[in-house]
Amino acid sequence: MAIVHAAPDEQGWLSRLMTTDFCPWANRFVYWLKEPIGWFALATAISVMIGLYFSPIGWTLAASLTAIMAIGMAWPWIAVRVTRCGLHPETDAVHEGTSCRMVLSVRNRIPLPVWGLAIEGYLDCDSDDESKPTVGLACVPPRCTADYAVEVTPTMRGLYPVLTPQVTCSFPFGIWTARRPISNTRPLMVWPRVYRIAELLPLVGLSNADHGDGSRGGQSGDFVGVRPLRHGDSAKHINWVASARSDSLIVTERGGPQSVTLDVFVDTRCHADREALARQTRVAASVLTSLHQSRIKTRVRLGDRPLTYKLDTRGRRHMLDALASVPVDGEACRCTTRGSANASIHISGSANGSVLVTIDNPRCGRRAGGAVREIVIGPREDLAAAMANLWREVRDANVAA
Repeated sequence: MAIVHAAPDEQGWLSRLMTTDFCPWANRFVYWLKEPIGWFALATAISVMIGLYFSPIGWTLAASLTAIMAIGMAWPWIAVRVTRCGLHPETDAVHEGTSCRMVLSVRNRIPLPVWGLAIEGYLDCDSDDESKPTVGLACVPPRCTADYAVEVTPTMRGLYPVLTPQVTCSFPFGIWTARRPISNTRPLMVWPRVYRIAELLPLVGLSNADHGDGSRGGQSGDFVGVRPLRHGDSAKHINWVASARSDSLIVTERGGPQSVTLDVFVDTRCHADREALARQTRVAASVLTSLHQSRIKTRVRLGDRPLTYKLDTRGRRHMLDALASVPVDGEACRCTTRGSANASIHISGSANGSVLVTIDNPRCGRRAGGAVREIVIGPREDLAAAMANLWREVRDANVAA
């Protein structure tokens, strides 16, 4: 497959000529030049030719380069084999963007210090040739067994490590990197980032009746309290006495049923790119976490998979684990059509990177703005602000009430 680094047309033909790979089929023959050792080997071969046909100084250069290559390859090879490394996080799970401590256990078995050890591949999402070190050590004392703690911040959800981590060393010259797999590792689950949703279903009581009137805010049942008027409230619910005292419109809140049927559909397809799917998953995690905290039973469909969890701490962890397991590049799933008699929330994406939250509430009438409302969160919009105001209107809260 051709690799083309396209430049804008306004930069001219010369810029495009300098940044285009015209012979991608030949790349496999020059991959060895990615490591500096390849250039040293090439320089050594040229020095030998100079010594043979032109001047004896070529032999001196060849000997010097050979010595540098021997030391630059021998010491990293020894360093990664005389040490025993283990890597594990202090916690089993964290959210995206949250720092956690990784503990690197190192045992140096020789009476010499070891410099330049690094751990690669623990927090990588996929296999690439340019892995960044997760943990690096300047020096390990001789005949030492020690634990080193370092702060890391995962940026993408998933179960890490995806690939087997490796201990690497390129000291002293950095011309060649020796690698060795690490088998002593513990996994880290990275959950999607969760944003707080404000004004979501104020719970006054703690009763958990399956049916009937309770302490959840609604428009029928026993009196619960009062609150400011919101868009979608009916005029017949205005408390005129309280409104006259506060010089603002106040409505009466009544108890609604404690448990309802709420369907949540989460699209796991990648409509734009990896970051757009990540934002879509964060929105889903925020909505489901808020519903879970309000003890609202939901029927969740994550792609083609039904997701069932209890309304407790273990259930919340199970729900976040399922969202974290969504592949970073998405997975194929059937498009779920609306039309259910129950209130539902559909979370999906679009080709331009926007996140679409569709609220379908058959119980809402024209006064509340209709039964279906679609909230569009742009690709550059602040998710924290967008999620905080997700339930601004009373008709949206009635979906889960």
